[in-house]
Amino acid sequence: MNKILIVGEEEDTIKKAQQRLSLAGFEIFTAYDGQLGLQIAREKIPDLIITDAEVPVLSAFELCKTIKSDENINSIPIIVLTEMHRMEDSFMFLGIKDFLTKPINVEELERVVRKIFDFSQMMQLQKTKILIYGRPEVLSCCQQLLKSGHHWNGYYSDNSASLMHDAVTYAPDVIFMDLLMPETPADEIIKKMKSMPELKNTVILTYYVSGSISRDPLAVQAQMIEVQYLKRVTQDEGAEEYVGPFNPVTFLNLIDIYRRDFRS
Repeated sequence: MNKILIVGEEEDTIKKAQQRLSLAGFEIFTAYDGQLGLQIAREKIPDLIITDAEVPVLSAFELCKTIKSDENINSIPIIVLTEMHRMEDSFMFLGIKDFLTKPINVEELERVVRKIFDFSQMMQLQKTKILIYGRPEVLSCCQQLLKSGHHWNGYYSDNSASLMHDAVTYAPDVIFMDLLMPETPADEIIKKMKSMPELKNTVILTYYVSGSISRDPLAVQAQMIEVQYLKRVTQDEGAEEYVGPFNPVTFLNLIDIYRRDFRS
């Protein structure tokens, strides 16, 4: 069930909107000032926020500005209720483009809400799925990077068992996997995945993260020999490409190359 937060000080307006949208099947949260609205937005993470352009304590503009600067909730779409299109320009500066004129028409409100959710679901379906397998620090880095990569749905695994489970569950378009993870050898994992019909067309990219901080040239050389061996055997089993050491600076550009291939 989609969650909607309604913020405003006019009790009659909130009740009308709440009643209509509840009957339409949405879960509704309400707040009668901007500060409480912000608190609920952070706690409940609604799928949509509807706010009056004029609310007490924390102004609607500051509420929207704070939401847009918070990486945990900045992707939530916002509808602003205004009087005769007043104040719209200031909200549009924040990237908000959905407005309704007060007094609200509840039928029009429901229509706009459904349109926003339909568009959001369509965009989700258009996203490319990527499953990243690696050490926790790499997964955390990729998760942060993919927050700004709006074309991707990311999934994350730090052990071979969860990797296999997530690969079958999500059938990703791309798997990005560390060659040097412990447990099951990378070539055995790829061989098993490529035997599964649902993963037959999944692109597998391999990389490595140095597990040693040793300056001993022999240790570095030994690791590179292992990487080169794994590069060869994983490609024999169906890996698409070895991309070298993990680099957060070029990560999004690299995977976007493969996204364009899927969407072309």
